[in-house]
Amino acid sequence: FYEFCKTYKPFIYDLYFTCRMPPFVQDAMGDVFISDSNITIEQALVLQQSLGIKISAVFNNTLVRPSQENLDLFVHNFRQLYKAGISSATIPHTHWLATGQIQKVFPKLEIKNTILRNVTKANEVAKLAEAGFHYINLDRDLMRDRDALIECRRAADKYGSVS
Repeated sequence: FYEFCKTYKPFIYDLYFTCRMPPFVQDAMGDVFISDSNITIEQALVLQQSLGIKISAVFNNTLVRPSQENLDLFVHNFRQLYKAGISSATIPHTHWLATGQIQKVFPKLEIKNTILRNVTKANEVAKLAEAGFHYINLDRDLMRDRDALIECRRAADKYGSVS
């Protein structure tokens, strides 16, 4: 994997890894991992440092309740990762971004929506951009729908900082 990334570095924007920390101790399918999540984080940070490719922590579990308590727990636990150099994350809850709390605590964090939200329409792109997402993952079913992709691109362009 390392050699592949090194060879194709000019074509790689970031490397994502599933990150385990409360309240995200399960993945999107409900699996609980017994292994030490700190090792995964450390390995990802080593890749970022040695390859110069940004890593992105992914928190995809849409079943984690989007409560203020869970947002506070996320912010508390993510703080150490942010300080360690993680500047990109995928989160599942638009509401959390809409509050502005994450952006206030982590002003340089680039935030992606989860692919699991199945974004298929330009108005959905607009709502996610308004909430504060920097990157919006579109549903894979749009790959062959040129008209829908053009509409989504137009909606994203209205917000300037959205990819």
